[in-house]
Amino acid sequence: MESESAGARAEAADEVWKWTVGGGILTVALAPLALPILILTIVALLPLAVPLLAIGLLAGLVAVPVILIRKLARSVRGVGPRRRRRRPAEPAPKPATGH
Repeated sequence: MESESAGARAEAADEVWKWTVGGGILTVALAPLALPILILTIVALLPLAVPLLAIGLLAGLVAVPVILIRKLARSVRGVGPRRRRRRPAEPAPKPATGH
């Protein structure tokens, strides 16, 4: 009985060892290709990033003057944006059971 379970464990360990060695062989074989693949991927995706950068630049060119004008207006006025005052919250009603 023990020899059967020991044999099954040994067989499982042997299979794991084979897969580990195979993964190591693939890793060593493909490692020199990793950097060129990353560089080619970045170069291929660069045309997709250019329109996004252009949109971001345009949004920044519009937003910066607006922010500066608002800051200058606040500093000249000396007061921040007007806010309505809230009424104090009413206390919560007591439970009907008296607890």
